[in-house]
Amino acid sequence: MRSRRYSDAISPILEQVLYGGSSVSMNLLTLTDALPGGAHLFQAHGLNHVILFKYPNFDASQGDEDDFMGADVWGMGDAPGERPVETGIYIPNNAREWEAGGHAIYLRSRNSTTLLEEYFGAEAVDRESPRSDVTLLQLIDDIPSLDAFLLKTCFEAKKIPIDHRYWQIDEDEEHQIRLLIRHRIEPIVHKALSQGSRAPVIERFLEAIWNPEMEEAGHFVSAFGIERGEADMIFSAWKGITYYEYQLRRIAPRVRAIIGWLKSKDCIPFDIKMHRPHDEAMLMHIERVGRLLDTTLLDIRRVLTEYEESFRTLMAGHPALFRDFLRTIRGRYWLLGYCVSALTSVVHVDSRCMKNNPARHVPFETLKRLLRQFEVALDRRREQRVDL
Repeated sequence: MRSRRYSDAISPILEQVLYGGSSVSMNLLTLTDALPGGAHLFQAHGLNHVILFKYPNFDASQGDEDDFMGADVWGMGDAPGERPVETGIYIPNNAREWEAGGHAIYLRSRNSTTLLEEYFGAEAVDRESPRSDVTLLQLIDDIPSLDAFLLKTCFEAKKIPIDHRYWQIDEDEEHQIRLLIRHRIEPIVHKALSQGSRAPVIERFLEAIWNPEMEEAGHFVSAFGIERGEADMIFSAWKGITYYEYQLRRIAPRVRAIIGWLKSKDCIPFDIKMHRPHDEAMLMHIERVGRLLDTTLLDIRRVLTEYEESFRTLMAGHPALFRDFLRTIRGRYWLLGYCVSALTSVVHVDSRCMKNNPARHVPFETLKRLLRQFEVALDRRREQRVDL
């Protein structure tokens, strides 16, 4: 991957990696600088000075078969379409000038182990330690987004201690999310258990939400005819779906405002007359981004509608739909994770752009740049390998 001179215009994809929000990127450069050496996330020094990022990869199964199936670090047990999001590591050429370009390692690429060792040393690929860098990277790769809550609960479930300053999540917000997840799952636990179950028994099942290794977690999934070994995956995806519901509620008003703006005359640049040769292309671009937003929202509605319908029929005494939902929950979790993270990124990018434009009347070039950023966040056809 070639370097980019700092004086060059930053690419929209690199801008997305750097400034797309905490769902799509985790800047270890800034986090590491604020922590003592003993609190760093990774053992390999260099790995603590990178930016981790997520990127869409819906067409991976249709691309280079060797690239997709020949990964030498990560297990490829997911069926095609179940991983619409992949993980990369951005290594800036200059640790203080991230926009100046750098290199990227895509964790599921064929040569990822070689590149990790080349850039970060043998320590980065050593598997001997129970919390080796490879193990931590794989845990991060197994989550559709880099939201602090999901990362924290994942590491806690695996009993891997990480300095709390890495998560940057408000304690009250975390408490509210945990309550929401509990309230969402509690009636299902009650329904799945026999009517005569005592409160302490039910409480232990609810504790299993956060500790899938508990025996009760296995009992719960087996009650739906699912192998007990699937409990960890099912509970992780279930928590994730509920978390993304929470995220969606927070950003929904902003998303609606952006969609309304794109469909209004206010979106037309005030200086469009100065760009007559390109005005039609601009209008088509606005329409294309609107369609991408609609597609993303449609997928979210489909997943959540299936969830609600299976829940409703379970409460009515018919568990078949809910059992099917649990059996296929991982694919839904990843799709919902991509969609909500993409919308969160759109909101984040929009906020940065409109910070000094409260009236939302922007010039042609600003709108062109903003639409390109929206497109990068939403377009599932983005190539797996990008030039940063």
